[in-house]
Amino acid sequence: MIAKPISFTPKGQATRARLISVAQDVAIVNGGHFELSEVAAAAGVVPSLVHRYFGSKAGLVTALVDDFFARFHAEALDVPLDDKGTWAEHERIRLELGVRFNFAEPFSAILYGPLAREPEVARKEAARIALVVDRAARSIRKGQKRGELPAHIDPGLAGAAMFGAMRQVMTEALNRTPRPTPEAVIDVLWRQVCASVGIDPKSNKPV
Repeated sequence: MIAKPISFTPKGQATRARLISVAQDVAIVNGGHFELSEVAAAAGVVPSLVHRYFGSKAGLVTALVDDFFARFHAEALDVPLDDKGTWAEHERIRLELGVRFNFAEPFSAILYGPLAREPEVARKEAARIALVVDRAARSIRKGQKRGELPAHIDPGLAGAAMFGAMRQVMTEALNRTPRPTPEAVIDVLWRQVCASVGIDPKSNKPV
C-alpha cells in the first residue's frame, strides 16, 4: 500500500529528500533493484524510518518517479521560452534541454529501463505523460494561432507523437553502450517533432 500524504516539518522534509536521494543512488548501483532495508542501510537509518516516510517499496518508487519528473519539468518541460522566437525556435531549445537533462541524470536510464517494469512506475508515468502531452498540445495550439504551424494538425495527436518519440528514443539511447551523443539524439528527435507538427526541419516553415 502506498503511504498517504503526510505533512512534515522542515527537518522531516529534509530527511525525506535525503532518503529519496539515497534510494536513487542505490537503484542506480543495483540496476534498478532495491529493497527498503538496503535504502535504510545506505542512509544509516533503521528500516522503520523509511516505512514511516513512504509506507512501502511502492510508495518509495512513486516518490522517486515524482522527484524525477519534478526536476525534469523544472529544468526543461516548464521552462518559459515563449519569448525565444517562433514556436519552432523555442521548442527546439526545449527539446535540447530535455535531452541534455536525461543524459546528465543517471536515474533516467534506470527509470526508462529496469524500473519501467514496476507497476507503480507505469501508473505514475501514465499520469505524468498525460500532463506533458496536454502541455505540448496547448503549445501547438498557440503556434497555430500565430500561423507558425499548419492549422490542420491535431494538437493532441501531435503532442502525443512528440513525447512518445522522445520517451522511446531516450530509452534506446540511454541503454546503449556506447551511447550516441546528445546531438545525434536531438537531431533524430527534432526531425520527429517537425514531422508531427508539419514543418520543415531545416526552414522551420509549414510544409
